[in-house]
Parts: sequence; C-alpha cells; structure tokens
Amino acid sequence: MDKKIPFLDFLIDNSQPQSLITRVYCKKTFTGLLSNYFSFTPFSYKLGLIRMLVDRTYKINNTWIGFHEKVIRQYVTKTRALSNIPVSPPSNSAHFFKLPYVGPFSIVPQNRLCKVLKRYCKSLDVKLAFSSFKIRNAFSVKDPVRVEFRSNVVYKFTCASCNSCYVGETSRTSRHTFAHT
Repeated sequence: MDKKIPFLDFLIDNSQPQSLITRVYCKKTFTGLLSNYFSFTPFSYKLGLIRMLVDRTYKINNTWIGFHEKVIRQYVTKTRALSNIPVSPPSNSAHFFKLPYVGPFSIVPQNRLCKVLKRYCKSLDVKLAFSSFKIRNAFSVKDPVRVEFRSNVVYKFTCASCNSCYVGETSRTSRHTFAHT
C-alpha cells in the first residue's frame, strides 16, 4: 500500500511509522512555466517570484530532506537571521503610487521622483510600484456604441391618459425595438 496522497500542492506521505511527511507536489501535467526571465516585466517582480517559490517550498515541506531537495541552504540561514529582527509596525502615513512599466525607461523617472521627493518632501513616505502596461490599454481600437444601437436597455413608458406605466428591457437594439412599437 502506497500511503501517499496528493492534496492541492502537497504530497502527504504516511508511509513512515509515527510520522507524517509533507512535500511540494506537482501534477504530471505541470510545465514549470511561471514567467519567462527575459519577459518584459520589472526585475523586482522576477525576484519576488523566486522568493515566493522558495518561501512556499520552505513552508510546505515539514522535513529538512524535502526542503533541501528543492532549495539551497543559504535561504535557511537568511530566514533564520531575518526572523530574529524585530518587525516594526507598518506606517499609516505611506503614500503609494503606481507607474506603468515600460522597460528600462521606467527606472529613470523612478530615480528622478525619488530624488525630488527626498530633497523637497523629506517627511513624506512615498512608495512607488510598477504595473504591467500594454499598448492596447492606452488606446481603444473600437468606436463607442451609439445610444440607439445599444441592446439590453431598460425603458419605461407612461400612459398620458391614465398614468399607468410599463417598465421593460430590450433584447434587440433600442433603435430597432422602439421603431416597431
């Protein structure tokens, strides 16, 4: 009997007497493709992805053998050193701003903004972050739909003589619906 069962990203192993071992589990269809290193994303995102994967492996594996199969010993040393550093509570005065990421050209305005803020706004805590940016987000390739060509329009008719009203919704364009009523 195998006594191993995959559950989400875990492989739970109960084959050892008196112990339960957890390891990272990947399906047979797992490609390992998360983000191409040479993709057009900020370097900090690439580093964050690596840190997340190492941290996930560290937290899922409950034995050192399982962990060392996936990562290097330096992570353990760094994690233990960081765990002894007291963490200060987050500041409520931080201001966050998002900039579009357009490759290496994004670093120049980021550095200039940081210099200006340090020089003129010393007490202001500003955090800058990059967002992925696509050209299609800046321009619309479609013309806006004119009102008379919209469908699923809710309308209300009120009778002039008895004041009764009818509320409906079109399934066709409003121009076509109201032309035939």
